[in-house]
Amino acid sequence: MPNFENPSITKIFENRKDFIPEVGGQLEKESKVEVEINGEKLNVDYRIISVESQENKEGDAVVVLPGFGSGWEGISELGFSLACEGRKVVMPSLPGYGNSDNPSENYYETNNFDNEAEVINQLLEKTGIQEGKKVHLVGHSMGSEIMATFAEKYPDKVSSLVLLNPAGVNEKEGKFGLGKRFVGSGIKTSAIFALRSAFSGEKDYEKEIWEYIPKTQSPFTKGRGSQRMAEVDKLSEGHLLEKIKNTNCLITYISGQLDTVYPPGREDDENSQLFRVVESVEDKTRIEKSVMAGLRHNTTIAPDEITAANIEHYLEKAEKQK
Repeated sequence: MPNFENPSITKIFENRKDFIPEVGGQLEKESKVEVEINGEKLNVDYRIISVESQENKEGDAVVVLPGFGSGWEGISELGFSLACEGRKVVMPSLPGYGNSDNPSENYYETNNFDNEAEVINQLLEKTGIQEGKKVHLVGHSMGSEIMATFAEKYPDKVSSLVLLNPAGVNEKEGKFGLGKRFVGSGIKTSAIFALRSAFSGEKDYEKEIWEYIPKTQSPFTKGRGSQRMAEVDKLSEGHLLEKIKNTNCLITYISGQLDTVYPPGREDDENSQLFRVVESVEDKTRIEKSVMAGLRHNTTIAPDEITAANIEHYLEKAEKQK
């Protein structure tokens, strides 16, 4: 099982900084599409980015979905790095996130993520991103269960599914304990990033990208709190394993070795997340796995370059197996 170590971050910055204005222009340009879920019309904010000189025209596009508490801006750095790897990248803000419309209770007061998956389906259809081709799905944390739902419902549209630091694995999990782990992980990640960026120049690189990202609404503003609580309820139920069991695409499990929110654990430990995810896929030829050394739960931010290179490795493998 690959164990990705950090290469020179400064070297990566030097190789990619010239692409920032091109992708930045795509990030700052507002893009919205109207979807209809159970009769309710909602405007969904999204971005499609690529680096023209690097793009692999033969490769499938990648849809990247952030986790709990984030719109597309939260995975913009990872999206940029995947674009630098040669991918066309689609990044949506689901209803109730970023500058997308707030949905009614009928949208989120459910026991599944079917409505969220349908939003992605309509987004792909209305933007024409597929053009008769399949897409790779990358879901971070809560986004993993949503993407697994999409792969289960629309198998003919999926090239592969990447579960990035997946949530929703533990059944009937206490919401208080889950929230405590999220907060603790966030504090540790921020502290480590501050220390590392002080010596690597990473902060300046990140700042350049964020200059192009428009201001978005907080996911915890008035009118959105009830939706967040409904999402926590669904995550605590833990339906990811049954979802991926019902898919037929290639699956890649990727996690940070130091993830304390959903620790990967050891592959030989039947109680670990990694073991349980692998075991849920009965055909073991359908699943790959990778644990990235030194990384925590939020692998979508710096050093997102490492995460992107890891993801691209498996996307290429999936395309070779077609």
